[in-house]
Amino acid sequence: MRDPAAALDLLDLAVARAADLVGEEAVSPYAGTARDARRRTGFLGATVVVALAGGTGSGKSSLLNALAGEEVAPTGAVRPTTDRPLAWVPAQPEPGIVRLLDDLGVDDRIGQERYPELVVLDLPDVDSVVADHRTRVEALLPRVDAVIWVVDPEKYHDRVLHADYLARLAGYQSQFLFVLNQIDRIPAGEVERVVADLVEALQEDGISDPTVFALAADPPDGPPRDVQRLAQHLEEWADVKRLAVEKLAADLRATATGLAEVTGVTSAGLDFDRRWEPVRMATAGRLADGVAGPGLATAAERAGRNLARRKAGGPLARVLAALRRSRLGRALGARQDDEEMARVARRWTPGGWFDGAVSGLDQLITDLSFEAGGAFGTRMRAEFGATEVEGEIRGSIDAAVAAGGPAPHPSPARWWSLIAALQVVVLLTVAGSAVWAWARPSSLSQGRWPLPLLVGLAAVAVGVGAARLARVT
Repeated sequence: MRDPAAALDLLDLAVARAADLVGEEAVSPYAGTARDARRRTGFLGATVVVALAGGTGSGKSSLLNALAGEEVAPTGAVRPTTDRPLAWVPAQPEPGIVRLLDDLGVDDRIGQERYPELVVLDLPDVDSVVADHRTRVEALLPRVDAVIWVVDPEKYHDRVLHADYLARLAGYQSQFLFVLNQIDRIPAGEVERVVADLVEALQEDGISDPTVFALAADPPDGPPRDVQRLAQHLEEWADVKRLAVEKLAADLRATATGLAEVTGVTSAGLDFDRRWEPVRMATAGRLADGVAGPGLATAAERAGRNLARRKAGGPLARVLAALRRSRLGRALGARQDDEEMARVARRWTPGGWFDGAVSGLDQLITDLSFEAGGAFGTRMRAEFGATEVEGEIRGSIDAAVAAGGPAPHPSPARWWSLIAALQVVVLLTVAGSAVWAWARPSSLSQGRWPLPLLVGLAAVAVGVGAARLARVT
């Protein structure tokens, strides 16, 4: 379990989903495990996160350098030296460590391999003249595993430290360690007395049994003194925390098993993601073919041709169209445009292409529900049955169609009116030829070519050609 916090998030989600299935009372023991883990103060992971806190000049940065064995934090005479938090982190941190530092706004980070299960934060001074430092320190404290309060021989009785921080935060005392730094400045034989005085002051703050380390992180006359005792204590703390995290992982696994049993979800894994993608693609493809397939395209093309015939066919075409829409026309087999579109739309009815499109979904849901079993499988079959799935898809398509507005109708071309005028001329010509032939029957037998008949046939040919041109363009 590389990220206990992420595992707890998933556990909370599983508890909520299980409560929907079998009721809150059935899952309450497992919800209690999650609540107990959430109540833990500090970082949920095997890494120990320690913050160095203290007043100006107490030597927090020097202590970090002593733990690191090299200079990683700046030190100096100008106060405050540390104006923003600095994190000394393992070179390969837990995923949760990175997220924690991001949440805390700690951008300055230095990698280390000396202590792979230790993070040290060097915080701004608690008595800094910069007011924002105090606010930031107080926001960080509840999020870390331990706080090492660093004091020096001159300011370990500082009123700001005791009244504004330690007394108010005494409830966190199980997380507190105390370092009396710069003991090289205390006369020989006085260190124990100063430590005892510091312990008494801390007890007055409400900290009943404080742990104090006396050391010199950066003595002027040699290497750090007694820092190793503190480092060893932190390593032991890391060992204890590792055991605690292992116990937490075992609790989470047991809780997951219990949730599976109470809900009846005992399958090793439904592998939903892998199985869903091909079904989704097949269903979407079939729906697209049905909605915008060749049937609808053919019906739309036929409607356009009929419109061209009516608009550019002249009076005769209008008469034929009226006949086509009449009862006599329908009795003879003619079909209106809207009837043609309705015929195509009838494929939405059960038994048509729509059922074929959603059959894959039905089968997947059936398989998953039986594999899951228990209350979860029953709930899945009840909520995602064939009727419910079809209804949802139909509703989605209908909503999309409604949002798109009425279906567009073919628009007549402007030059069709010219063809319509030409068709009037053609009709008059044909009628004139007929009158000519009727008035002078002899004209049909004069010469090799009967002129009235030729004129009438030529007019008909022009009319038919113009109508065909309108239909194809």
